[in-house]
Amino acid sequence: ALFMWEGDNPVIVQHFKPPERSLIQQRNISQHERDKKQAISVRPEIQLVHLEAKLNHIDLEVADNNFLPNLTAEAQPTRKPGEFVLGLGYRFGVQMSLPFLQRHARGDRLQIEGKAQRLKFMQQYRIQQVSLDVDNARSAVTRARERIQVSRQALDLAQALEKGERTRFRHGATSLVFVNLRERNVIQAAEEWITALADYQKSLALYQWAIGQWVNELSTA
Repeated sequence: ALFMWEGDNPVIVQHFKPPERSLIQQRNISQHERDKKQAISVRPEIQLVHLEAKLNHIDLEVADNNFLPNLTAEAQPTRKPGEFVLGLGYRFGVQMSLPFLQRHARGDRLQIEGKAQRLKFMQQYRIQQVSLDVDNARSAVTRARERIQVSRQALDLAQALEKGERTRFRHGATSLVFVNLRERNVIQAAEEWITALADYQKSLALYQWAIGQWVNELSTA
């Protein structure tokens, strides 16, 4: 036949073939777990919680210092009579304070401890979220690989049926209409195969994002 079909309209055949791309070898369980650990160590949402927890720990150490006695030594010039030695006078003193009720210090410490507990829960939540992202991305890659295989088989079958229909047409056992129908089936199967290839590349990009590969690329850029 001289025409392919797009919808209900014939179009001139153009020899176009999508570039062949080999499928990346599927990661095993151990590699998947290493990818999870990498994601937990580099994903910025977890690193931000780590940083905030470190700052909160510093605040906690400062709050603990408020419970300690305060000893202040001072020395300053003086003009009072009797404190002069050869025309020069100095005053020395030591001031010591002992906190008793410590209400303000206790309140600060309780507030900081509460924030530390909240950050701990937040860290656990972020880790679970990142792990789930990696699992979902890996599942998407697996499904995309399966769709490529199924669509490729469907395309091969459609091409075989088209070839058989052309053979029948040459022997006068069928009409051009049925040949065109087989050609349309081939085009539809090819479109589904190309879409599956594109979805596979998208799923790979999503997996690279999930494991934090882009963070390493930014750091080395």
